[in-house]
Amino acid sequence: MECPFCQSTILKKESFYEDDFFRAIYNLRPVVKGHCLVIPKRHIEELYQLKENERKDFIYFSNKAIFIAEKYSETNEFDFLLQKGENAGQSIKHLHFHIIPRKKNDILKVAKKEFLKTFQKEENSDKVVSEQEMTKIVSELKSIAEKHRLQINEL
Repeated sequence: MECPFCQSTILKKESFYEDDFFRAIYNLRPVVKGHCLVIPKRHIEELYQLKENERKDFIYFSNKAIFIAEKYSETNEFDFLLQKGENAGQSIKHLHFHIIPRKKNDILKVAKKEFLKTFQKEENSDKVVSEQEMTKIVSELKSIAEKHRLQINEL
């Protein structure tokens, strides 16, 4: 089975920002509003497989994706999470990082232990974003990216 992060049909629907090495996509099963992923365009499974130029670009790109996710979620607080390996909850064997916007008393703070348990497996996620909803969200994220293009370029 092909990696979902390498399938152009998925990327076209969920992607809202990209550069030469990375893509930012909206999570199909968000745990909170604005839950996005930063993924390398190249199919790799391990952090150490990033090439030097990709490692340098990673922080710059992630800052931009975080900026967009924060604007969309109307917060400037977030978790930045890497799950490496099945026991850590990784369900897709393609390196990816979660941007999880946070707000005071959000569901994650209220039930962090439960969150960590359910976050580990996709089948435990109650909500899957519909295609129509994904189109709307990605459109909003792209609009934010365009509106704040100058600020983003300075990050």
